[in-house]
Amino acid sequence: MISAIERKCERLRFGSLFPDILNEDRLVDSLECFQTLEGHSGCVNTLRWNKTGTILASGSDDRTVKLWRAGEEKHSLDTGHEGNVFAVEFLPSSDDRKLVTGAADHVVFLHDIETNTNRKWEVEGRVKRICTLEHDPTLWWAAVEDPKGVHQFDTRLEEPEAIIQGPETNGEVRDVKSVAVSEAKPHLIVVGFDETAVRLYDRRNFEAPVLTFNPLYTSPLDYHATHVAFNKEGTEVVVNHGCGGGVYVFSVNSSEDPKVMERFHAVLDQPREPVISSQALPHADLREIGSSAIRGKQFNQAIDYYSDLIHRNDPDRAFRSVCHSNRATAMLLRRHRGDTYACIRDCVKALEIHRGNSKALFRLVKSFTTMEEADLARKCIQKFKEWFPGDKSGMMTKMENEVNQITNGENHETEPVEGTVDYQQRFCGSTNHQTDIKEANFFGSRDQYIVAGSDCGHMYIWNRDTSKLQGIWRADDHILNIVQPHPNQFMLASSGIDDDIVLWQPLLDRSDDYESRHISDPFEFIEKRREERFGAGFQLSLLRDITRREGQCVQS
Repeated sequence: MISAIERKCERLRFGSLFPDILNEDRLVDSLECFQTLEGHSGCVNTLRWNKTGTILASGSDDRTVKLWRAGEEKHSLDTGHEGNVFAVEFLPSSDDRKLVTGAADHVVFLHDIETNTNRKWEVEGRVKRICTLEHDPTLWWAAVEDPKGVHQFDTRLEEPEAIIQGPETNGEVRDVKSVAVSEAKPHLIVVGFDETAVRLYDRRNFEAPVLTFNPLYTSPLDYHATHVAFNKEGTEVVVNHGCGGGVYVFSVNSSEDPKVMERFHAVLDQPREPVISSQALPHADLREIGSSAIRGKQFNQAIDYYSDLIHRNDPDRAFRSVCHSNRATAMLLRRHRGDTYACIRDCVKALEIHRGNSKALFRLVKSFTTMEEADLARKCIQKFKEWFPGDKSGMMTKMENEVNQITNGENHETEPVEGTVDYQQRFCGSTNHQTDIKEANFFGSRDQYIVAGSDCGHMYIWNRDTSKLQGIWRADDHILNIVQPHPNQFMLASSGIDDDIVLWQPLLDRSDDYESRHISDPFEFIEKRREERFGAGFQLSLLRDITRREGQCVQS
């Protein structure tokens, strides 16, 4: 018999007969907790749906794996691990009776639930992530924190094979943190390390990566990858970077690399265009809304507002250019990690659209000066004098004096590096400092959303079509690490430091007294969290959260 919950979820399947009618933005906005699964006695470090989405597996610090069906606990597996369970996966083609688990005790188990038996493999480090492949049910891969890196397991062999070693930086081999294999393109495997760069390999040849995903203007140890995942088509990879790096989407097609610096040099080699006049620009009312947000130091709101205007693709070329340069201004003033380079990307795009945008060129000078890239800043100054000789503001003279006081930065690579791909999209707002298992995943029928947890215990969802923050939801009282989309329904499962698991689905009809977990003003929430982070009591409160129960939180 199909339960009431299953019947309700059946109406929210991704594979709708009328996909253009289904307004998924409205469904996201209506997401609410519809059930809490209680049963674990430690924080829940991993969640995995089976292929059909009828069973949810959860692994915990209590060293058990629980199987949930229709919101009820159906089985509790005493894994035999002596450390926190970090990874669990269903072994394909096993009728959901076989599970693979990995834990902090340096052990991997293959469990047969039906016969209550297991096989055991010992490795040399904590097992942080396991992935399987529907196309090959005899294999699975584990991200292990030891010098051997990624291990490939085969049910037909006695010992695993070390296939991808962590890169060496400053004489130290970096730990592997996450691994994923593409179901759509099973020859592709992506690996995240305890460093900024994420590497894509072809399983037919592990000698060298096919591509390296690395945001331009970042050094090897700026960030570390806590999670990597493919989209449904195997054409993109999402990376959650710790140390304030944010969430990035990369393309596995090297031809789609944005090549920002190549485009920067190319656009400055073009002839000038007439200067954009603010009096001649359309939509004065829309521009005033964005300008007002910037003047009020509401930079997150301004960035999302201009992102929405850019998404509308206005026919006026000058207006589109100004939207990009104004969004760049908001990022330059916000000063989050990565914002200066994001400003450069927007200004290059603004000039490609219309080379009469003097403010875009001026902000390029500011950005390169901030990055101590004196030669690039000077090139922009020279081009500004050439394109806009009538400028009498005096700002360029001031900038020239600032540039003359700096030398070129030594830690950044400004020229394209063969095999290295820059990001397609970047999403900010969530925080990822306190744990190294924090996920980010694609969500939606077209993978048009990105979902991730945060140190603040909240779930974040961004809209890829508009580049905007779609919403924030309260999901954990401490730190939210895991957000797992259902394989074919508009549903999410989340977990973190709390002992319970939260299931989410749209609730379109709510009573007046319903207590929503949806944050009504996400920008106010982010700003408040930022103030708390830099407040005097922040570190002490974090310490209490992390140590409230021994072994409950995975440190980076």
